[in-house]
Amino acid sequence: MLDTKDNLKVYGEYKLQLLANGINYDKLFLEEYSRRGKFIEKRRAYGNSDEQMFSKDIKVPQEIILPEGLVVAVNQRNNSKWRLYFENEKFYVGDGIEKLEISFPERPTFYNELLEDGRGISRIVTLYGNATLGIFSPGHCYYWNSGDECKFCSLQPTRNNQADHEMFIKPSIAKEAISIALNKEKNRVKHILINGGTIKDYDLGFKKHIEVLEGIRKLELPDSVQTHLISMPPMDFNLFDRLAKTNSTIAMDIEIFDEKLFDEICPGKSNEYGRDRFINAFKAAVHSLGKGNVYCGFVAGLEPLESLIEGMYFVASLGVVPAVNVFHNDPGSHFANHERPSLDFIREVGKHMSIIYRDNDFTPFIKDTGRNSLDTEAYLGCYL
Repeated sequence: MLDTKDNLKVYGEYKLQLLANGINYDKLFLEEYSRRGKFIEKRRAYGNSDEQMFSKDIKVPQEIILPEGLVVAVNQRNNSKWRLYFENEKFYVGDGIEKLEISFPERPTFYNELLEDGRGISRIVTLYGNATLGIFSPGHCYYWNSGDECKFCSLQPTRNNQADHEMFIKPSIAKEAISIALNKEKNRVKHILINGGTIKDYDLGFKKHIEVLEGIRKLELPDSVQTHLISMPPMDFNLFDRLAKTNSTIAMDIEIFDEKLFDEICPGKSNEYGRDRFINAFKAAVHSLGKGNVYCGFVAGLEPLESLIEGMYFVASLGVVPAVNVFHNDPGSHFANHERPSLDFIREVGKHMSIIYRDNDFTPFIKDTGRNSLDTEAYLGCYL
């Protein structure tokens, strides 16, 4: 019988396979998943990772939960050998040779609740990874205005055609929605994540995020609930001191470490903000928030393995935790037809993440809930 550590390695490998290859569905699975109605339906606040779109009466999952609680994104791919299916009253994921019984996050009760102004809370808050309350505002990135958006991003076409989320969310509305969500799911929620598109005035955008966090912090959150921010860094690094007062962690996504590829793939971030300023922002944020409370977001699969790994160790030397999402080629993005990273590539990234987390005593961003990332699995030692 496998012990927990061995189990984690087995299921961590499953996650690698599913992120590398994507997942498809069989017909009976779709019918049963939709019929039951108790599981979370996929919602798209900022991007679409699926090749095939279904009618509104067909519900598809946004995540699956593997044994040991590992959460995996469902990035649908028509030609994937891995599929979700329903058999003998149970749900499985399999590739025709191996199969594994799985579960799904249940639909939160607060999705049916209304704010005082009559709007549905689900237009404000999304449950992500089974335990993270996510607010995404603003729902637009100004880099799209000039064609300088990151080449892997599908935010604008997704918001135009598929999202049902509010474009701008005021701090008072965020506070009200989070309060109701916590009251309904108080034993489930571990994290609150504020995220959003970039506006031209970096300092103003950063202040707006902080105002949302400050409002939420007035709710006197239980100690078990952590708050987090994903944002472009500000120009004024003194704003990190204000963020620190909210007791939140922050992730700032440089995406690509290789300087030339950063300029090619993320032209807005490169031209408007700059790689050197990004690195200085990480240093300033660590000074304000402390080692291990600042995260650097990378996308695995868009630059050579060697430069990505170099970047991971470099930011770790600054006291910054590498947070790596596996690239998925979203329809509507410039990279819709870009090759996905190989299994060996992702496995090697996971190994080095495990080493970095172990040697620096780092903890993952939104621990236990990252669906496209390897952070929690690296922390657990899945790839050593």
